[in-house]
Amino acid sequence: MYVVTNRNLQPNQSPEKRFGKRFNEVDPSELRLAEVDKVNGSWQLEILPEQEIYEEREMFASEAAFLKMQKRMCDNSTNCLVFCHGFNTSFESALEAAFKIQEVYEDLEVVLFSWPSDGDGPRSYRSDKRDASQSVYALDRFFEKFDRYLKKYRDRQCGQKISFAMHSMGAYLFEHLLKSSIYQGETLLFDNIIIMSADVNNQNHVDWLDRVKFRNRLLITINEDDFALAFSELKGGDEQEARLGNTVRNLNAHNATYLNFTDAEFVRNAHNYFSEDEPLRNAKLKEIFQTAFSGGRAEQGLSFDLGTGAYRVT
Repeated sequence: MYVVTNRNLQPNQSPEKRFGKRFNEVDPSELRLAEVDKVNGSWQLEILPEQEIYEEREMFASEAAFLKMQKRMCDNSTNCLVFCHGFNTSFESALEAAFKIQEVYEDLEVVLFSWPSDGDGPRSYRSDKRDASQSVYALDRFFEKFDRYLKKYRDRQCGQKISFAMHSMGAYLFEHLLKSSIYQGETLLFDNIIIMSADVNNQNHVDWLDRVKFRNRLLITINEDDFALAFSELKGGDEQEARLGNTVRNLNAHNATYLNFTDAEFVRNAHNYFSEDEPLRNAKLKEIFQTAFSGGRAEQGLSFDLGTGAYRVT
């Protein structure tokens, strides 16, 4: 699994703490690339150098990583999911979350984008929001580089799908990217964009979602009983209003497909219902996320609620 991050490097720490709670020492937009694996319960992490020899020529390590991943996807008929975590997530927790997705869902290459979420509990909520908004340039640079490699090596493509999923406050980072002048439609590289349990204001979300470019689906998940987003609504500052991820009001983005998991079996008050064990007891739920993460039409077979504008998951 590859990790792209704008966190600060901690070279003397154990692999799961190799990147820290602060921004890269150079700049918040500075990116580092690492290759990660978990062997017998222990993390192994290699920070990749700037340059690498691959296919008998020197190139950026990120380019070589892209080519290796593309070859695996073609050889194994797998798709790619870029995953961005949310608030209160240490680097180790981010690794665990991304690795769990790769374990649970079939035929997926997961790439983790990790930003410096403090992982210090509720007290870090406002600072995490600030760090998320300051990670916009890093996320944009990552998308631009990924898109550049896709276009450069389009002759090697074999029909694989590439999607982007973000969780909770990861949507706040994404919102700030779309509102920024630096955004030039780079997200068109993704087949599906999945906004899960979004910790952003429901009000006027159509204004920034209208800018999203994608190939297949923009999917937004909702759980009205989400305990974490209920807590988030109580936080002051920055016009904190009803959260997009826990309300069925104003679901009016013309380019979005809303999925309402509120009454789905085993979901209850979960904030993460895409990789936690209890919600995943619901086979239909797992099937929906498998399709979404794989670039497919996740709403197929679900009933549409005209009153809310969302598809109902049971």
